[in-house]
Amino acid sequence: MSYEPYICNLDPEIKTSLKVYLFNHVQNVEEIRSNIMNGTWKCAAIKPNLIIDLFQIAVAANKAVLAEKSQAMLTRTVYAEILFNLSLSKNISQSLSKFGVETDRSLLICFLVTADSDESETILKQIKGELSPISDLEKFTDMQEVKNIYKLNNVKSDVNLLNLIITKMVTKSIIAH
Repeated sequence: MSYEPYICNLDPEIKTSLKVYLFNHVQNVEEIRSNIMNGTWKCAAIKPNLIIDLFQIAVAANKAVLAEKSQAMLTRTVYAEILFNLSLSKNISQSLSKFGVETDRSLLICFLVTADSDESETILKQIKGELSPISDLEKFTDMQEVKNIYKLNNVKSDVNLLNLIITKMVTKSIIAH
């Protein structure tokens, strides 16, 4: 079965779009992780249980492509930069292990696509798992874990968590959370 990805245009100067797919019951997680880490695959694999809204990834990806353009990345690849930007930690290894896929059988696969480059179809064919509708993301989200990661355990339930998370993500370089 085929489902449409989440697509978001990033900063207009960059001329790049973010494309995100949701997978479940993935059988070749180690192969995926290895291909990403050694640079064979140009994508990011993110744990869906830590994402409450795809806007989180869009913000992280936008920061990553802008950092790449201005040669200000703190990580080795723009895809690692996305994972780093999702985290509140300034520790790169900690950020990558927290948000990157290790043994999880559910994952979000993120691509940065331009008019000249879209490797998504080639890579998607190699993922041995069930492609799920992106609208199912909320079924994968672990709200307690999200609150722990973003230090929001004492926040009232009626507060917009997404706004708080995005604010913490974009201010991590100037404020210690």
